[in-house]
Amino acid sequence: MKTLPVLALCLALTACTKDPAAKPPDKAAEKAPEGAEYAVSLAPRAPYAAGKEATVVLNIAAKQGYHVNADYPMAFKPQGHSGVQFAEPNLKLTWGPKTPCAEKPEDACAVEVPIALTPERAGSAVVAGQVSFSVCNPQNCRIEKLALTLPIEVQ
Repeated sequence: MKTLPVLALCLALTACTKDPAAKPPDKAAEKAPEGAEYAVSLAPRAPYAAGKEATVVLNIAAKQGYHVNADYPMAFKPQGHSGVQFAEPNLKLTWGPKTPCAEKPEDACAVEVPIALTPERAGSAVVAGQVSFSVCNPQNCRIEKLALTLPIEVQ
């Protein structure tokens, strides 16, 4: 029972010793979401020109006996983006190239999914939104919804 107040005091002191002048971490440097069953990221596919349709690539890799679920309706809902426009408020995604699983080649252990966008103007822009996808193993499937962000430079 005596350890609880000591723990609370340690946490309070740790929070108070934080340098107030320290800058918050750069959003572009944030690690992409990752779970024990998957890794997900957005990657640029430059060049980007103002007013011309372009793409970014959503990469999903299944891990530890999981595969990307081809039966789940993968989607990307743009949210928090700036300097880019999307064709729809909720994009239904179609797989691009896939990497078959070694143990079961008809399953995809990794997929590349193009996401179409149109940059509005030259300069810095941010592609951001929520991706919905599923990964499965023989016992169960996981449905995930993750926020992703990718800064891009538009010429």
